[in-house]
Amino acid sequence: MKSLVVFYSLTGKTRLAAQAIGESLDADIAEVEEARARRMGFPVYLAGGFAAITNRGSKIKPMTIDVSRYDRVFVGSPVWASRPAPAINSFIYGTDLKGRTVIPFVTLGGESSRAPLANMTAKIERRGGNVPGSFAVTTNRVSDEEIRARVRDAVNQFSQ
Repeated sequence: MKSLVVFYSLTGKTRLAAQAIGESLDADIAEVEEARARRMGFPVYLAGGFAAITNRGSKIKPMTIDVSRYDRVFVGSPVWASRPAPAINSFIYGTDLKGRTVIPFVTLGGESSRAPLANMTAKIERRGGNVPGSFAVTTNRVSDEEIRARVRDAVNQFSQ
């Protein structure tokens, strides 16, 4: 089964998780990049959080990856205000996922992962994707190696 990992990362934690999935499953990896990069700080969280809460997207750079070439697509996002990041919303809104197995995953600092995963799942299903499951990785006060280990454990359920 040919797999792709698509992700957005502001702090690098979701990138780390995506790379661990890619290594575990020998999957291709594609990063969603915003047309105008965000800078860390309170304004980013305020504006990004508001956009996330209202399920808005952000302007993203065109992606050269052809999702239709993959049987299974992992879609990863950090959690912002209990929702996926706007860049991932844009990716989902702009991608035909019909006939694809899509597995959403989130990285988060500690809040519940149910709401953001349910939000992503609903959006993916509206785009025609089949979601057999999802997972979350808590990254707050956790070493990079522990994040990788948590991701590998979570991915085992999808390794068939």
